[in-house]
Amino acid sequence: MFRLGWQVLRARFREDVSLERFRRAVTFGLVVGVVAATVLGVTAAQTGWAGAGTARSTVVVVSTALAAGLLTMSCFPVKQTADPPATINGRQVRPDTMRVARDSVQRYLRRSMPQVLPEDRDAVLQDTALMRRTLVVDVVRASPGLIGVALLAITGLVASDGHGLNFILVAGYTSLIPTYVTRLGRAERAHRAATALPPSELRSTTPTGRNRFPSGSKVGLPDN
Repeated sequence: MFRLGWQVLRARFREDVSLERFRRAVTFGLVVGVVAATVLGVTAAQTGWAGAGTARSTVVVVSTALAAGLLTMSCFPVKQTADPPATINGRQVRPDTMRVARDSVQRYLRRSMPQVLPEDRDAVLQDTALMRRTLVVDVVRASPGLIGVALLAITGLVASDGHGLNFILVAGYTSLIPTYVTRLGRAERAHRAATALPPSELRSTTPTGRNRFPSGSKVGLPDN
């Protein structure tokens, strides 16, 4: 599922993510990273706050500066602003309106997916379409922030001489990114399975039998 999710992320990147907003986030992240590296490097050389040893202090300064730049990137919105508004089956939607599908669709997003029932086809198509848009934007925006937090944990790991808790933090935060991509793959798998089903026939709302309750006045007219 991770591989499928990665393929969907690459295919839908330009459709769901605003390139202008993404470039702006990258630009501000680079500026903050460079400024942070300069300030941290100068202060570390003068005060020695990053620890003894050139290699160790370099790792601390670089990791902290990268983390500052990546966390700055994650603060900027990157979702595509739909103009005209995005619609699914004629209903106006927003790309960030659904991160969790309705109960009837949840079972198709599990690790082992059952066969999509015909009566669930429309719900699966609608919910997974919204989830795909949301997850693509979430992965693009959250990944820099998660990597930045992991780099801060690495900085603490180096500064604390290999404290085990910081290692756990690094592994925990970085593992969230594959989890998001895997969820995206499961949503795509369910969407494809529902698309393969024939459209459900619209049931006629007109009664086929004789009208048991005819409309009109039931008051009898007086005899002449």
